[in-house]
Amino acid sequence: MSNDTPNGLAPWGWNDAVATRFAGAACPDGVPARVIMQEHHVYTIVREPQIESHARVAGAFEYRAATPSEYPTVGDWVVVDADGTVVHAVLPRFSALSRHGAGEETVEQVIAANIDAVFMVFGLDGGRAFTVGLLERVITIVRRSGARPIVVLNKSDSAEPDTIAQIRSEAETVAQGIPVHVVSAKSGNGLDALVAEIASGETVCLVGKSGVGKSSLLNALAGAILEREGELRSDMQGRHTTTRKGLYRLPSGVLVIDVPGIRELQLWGDESDVADSFPDIATAAAACRFNDCSHSGEPGCAVQQALADGAISADRYDRYLDLQREAAYLRRQTDRRAREDERRKWIRVSREQRSKKSARR
Repeated sequence: MSNDTPNGLAPWGWNDAVATRFAGAACPDGVPARVIMQEHHVYTIVREPQIESHARVAGAFEYRAATPSEYPTVGDWVVVDADGTVVHAVLPRFSALSRHGAGEETVEQVIAANIDAVFMVFGLDGGRAFTVGLLERVITIVRRSGARPIVVLNKSDSAEPDTIAQIRSEAETVAQGIPVHVVSAKSGNGLDALVAEIASGETVCLVGKSGVGKSSLLNALAGAILEREGELRSDMQGRHTTTRKGLYRLPSGVLVIDVPGIRELQLWGDESDVADSFPDIATAAAACRFNDCSHSGEPGCAVQQALADGAISADRYDRYLDLQREAAYLRRQTDRRAREDERRKWIRVSREQRSKKSARR
């Protein structure tokens, strides 16, 4: 198939790369679709521009899936039956925005899939709508996803010029070359420059805490009311106005995924992902005398020298160490989980083989 696919899915992001993945799927009787809404394990999928349906995964899919991350999520390309009610397979993802799932078990929770960019949305209206620590954490997760990170400082209409200048300076220092946009979804200021970051046919995901104006931003970009907008509580904490994941096609041709506001964003990535998000520290570390320098007192440590010279702030370095420790712990737990998942997989395979042998007797 090509971009002119007979089923008319090009407006939903279908392209030659997706067609290649679909051609490689072992579902000869299935048809392609994209997940545009998710509520628990019920998926709204689109098979043609004006044809939507609700689907659940097939029983065989549930049996094969080893982890929650293998289930469909918003943005996924899937293979469904002709009626669009049963999902048989999820096509390989180009990108996946993930975090550590809630609870103590080490599992990946995929927030959105097949996204080209992420608008990391923060508020300029006070409280904890913006913190450098959260921005560093989100950048690490977005870089891991394979999508382009873009910082969006919303609600410029609710902040004083000095506050805007201070937060923008802090964001640009942390972003290290990542685009930073100051906008107002309410007034429209700055939206043209933000929209120019995304091409028609690309998929962008909005990520941020509740109350930063993600739904307002979506509505402003669409020029219509697509999601209900909420108000801040008296303690400056946002209300959860978006309660489900959804993918929307805008008049510009851009596809936008809106997800519920983040209460907690645990890291999903490894030490190299953290290093990529702190290029100033990684650059300094490359100049250390010893390759295995721990940056805690060895002679010739370039990171300690940068700290002494003020090139790297002590607070930023402390946050870097915290994320590195979190990533190292996650890697150890993930390795343990992977071994257990592999063991379970071969147990299932062995049972299937025994069952087939019994059926043939």
